[in-house]
Amino acid sequence: MPLDVAARMLARAALTEATLHDRLVSRGYQPKTAARAVTRCRELGYVSDERLALDRARVLRMRGAGSLKIEDDLRGRGLPEALVTAAVEASLEGEPEISWARRALERAGEPCGARAWRLLAVRGFAEEIVEELLGEPG
Repeated sequence: MPLDVAARMLARAALTEATLHDRLVSRGYQPKTAARAVTRCRELGYVSDERLALDRARVLRMRGAGSLKIEDDLRGRGLPEALVTAAVEASLEGEPEISWARRALERAGEPCGARAWRLLAVRGFAEEIVEELLGEPG
């Protein structure tokens, strides 16, 4: 019952289709059997790389992450570059990246100087965005 096993895995956490396939194979299912289970999960709407990318990008954005951090997270999950790019763009919700950087600073208590630079850099905002918002470092 690889479909049952796959459904239980997906109930615990959202997975990419490739990760789901690999986990089924690591549980002892033949690759073809695992591929059929993944296909059926996709047909049933249980798994979708596109939905995973969009949802994950939005969650990270709402937590104060910049585009670079979101891209790294999605790439780390093995998602295709086109999907990563589309998800990052959608997570902006039509607003410029600098607006999201400003919000991240506000939520962090509006630090200034080097502390603000570090915060935005760690959260994955590009140097150009940080510089535009805060000016030159130091």
